[in-house]
Amino acid sequence: MQHQPFKLTITRSKRKTLVIYVRDDGVEVRAPLKAPQNWIDEFVELKSPWILKKLKLQKQKNSERLKLEEGEPILFCGKEYRLSLSLGKNQVNVDSENLYIQVRQLEEDYIKKQFQQWLLQQAKKDFEPRVWQIASVMEVESKVNAVRFRKTKTKWGHCTAKGVLQFNPLLMMAPVPVQDYLIIHELCHLQYMNHSNHFWRLVEANCPDYRESEQWLKEHGHKVWC
Repeated sequence: MQHQPFKLTITRSKRKTLVIYVRDDGVEVRAPLKAPQNWIDEFVELKSPWILKKLKLQKQKNSERLKLEEGEPILFCGKEYRLSLSLGKNQVNVDSENLYIQVRQLEEDYIKKQFQQWLLQQAKKDFEPRVWQIASVMEVESKVNAVRFRKTKTKWGHCTAKGVLQFNPLLMMAPVPVQDYLIIHELCHLQYMNHSNHFWRLVEANCPDYRESEQWLKEHGHKVWC
């Protein structure tokens, strides 16, 4: 395939089928080791309308990603505030309409670091107690060995086989019901380390409106990544 309107990377492995991944930096095709090039080209050609649609959606989402700039909208616990930046001692404060970030350096990476540290503080103060509270209600408190926070590029949360729950501090920007759903989701993994029908039935039993939270994450989740 020639002259495609996107960057294409082909990765060969011992897999048996072709699959396409659309990412910010282009399109990746994962193919079997001995897959003929014309087979790959035809597959990409067939999927081109879908690829272009995904790239357009990706571009739109990227334009909506969080910008830590003066006057930009910013979410905290699902409510939209206006961001106010100023020089001074590192601190973050919130009133009814604005979220104030005061930093020693008005530099993008520095602002991001201070804001993420503040989100981590809020997660430890407000989110972690809810993890234990919900675990108690679900009667799985004894299975939770630790609650940790770590910013990752793609995951909101993770549950290990040893009962360690890990959450992304960025989830503090999501509405509280969405936060609670993410807690329940990971707690259900203590019983089912998969996404089987049994798992989702357990999620629904503890969070009947979980689909609304899933929809919020699908529509707005990209807006809080920074």
